[in-house]
Amino acid sequence: MTDQEPLDLGTTELSADEESRVRRAHDLDRPEVFDERNDVDRRARTRANLLPEELDTGSADPEAQAREVLRDSDVRTEIPESAPDTMVERRESDA
Repeated sequence: MTDQEPLDLGTTELSADEESRVRRAHDLDRPEVFDERNDVDRRARTRANLLPEELDTGSADPEAQAREVLRDSDVRTEIPESAPDTMVERRESDA
């Protein structure tokens, strides 16, 4: 069962028109299409197995938690301008 809420793009510096175009191009308003294209359900089932260091804390729903982490990662990979505060800044050397 997948979540039907539109996927969060995070805070961006995109104009409303550009954000709308990006949302359409990447199926952010159709999470079931986004999930299918990125094989999120299969990957979430695999990732839902908690790591040893996560077992102590546990999770009420490891598969749902894994799905959200994977979706967020996929959005940031497909749309580098999403969540600009997490982008790596590239600077050229003065030397």
